Amino acid sequence: MNFEEKCRYTRPSNEFITKCLAGFDLAFTGYCNTVGYLVDASYDREAVINALIRMDQRQYYHYVFHRMPRGLNEIKQAAIFCFWLLKYRPIICRFRDKTHQEKMDKDARRAYEFALEYFTERFCLHFLDNINWYFKGTSIDLTGSNRAELEYGLRHADISKEALTLIFEILADVGARLSTAYDIE
Repeated sequence: MNFEEKCRYTRPSNEFITKCLAGFDLAFTGYCNTVGYLVDASYDREAVINALIRMDQRQYYHYVFHRMPRGLNEIKQAAIFCFWLLKYRPIICRFRDKTHQEKMDKDARRAYEFALEYFTERFCLHFLDNINWYFKGTSIDLTGSNRAELEYGLRHADISKEALTLIFEILADVGARLSTAYDIE
């Protein structure tokens, strides 16, 4: 077996994809249950599968070219997966109509429009928070202007996979440090 054959990427198994889709569906359903104004939400299954495959390809890239036998940690995998979710935009939402009061109230109108515009970005941050909670036992800091700036950056900034990975790792690390600091006091 030559080097080229040994380093050829193979698509993940159907069992792996099914397991990942089940986890994604659980996170997606959980997030949808917390969102106001939402009437119906779904996602393009093939686009999510493509995002999973892109994440797996990135992990394989790190294995081959950076000699990382374990591949990427969970936070890096979440970042790469979310990068592709932001690119493919597989989430489809339908929000309820605004009431007369919401149409007249500027703050309610802004909250409705913000929920509609930043749905995928908010889901990605929710997904990161779930992954961080599951693997590290801590939440990330998504309060106030921190959340708004992250959502805006995920939507409008030209962020590479590497930059998003770094952002997610910093958020996860800060969340762990804040959790530890509160435990000490």
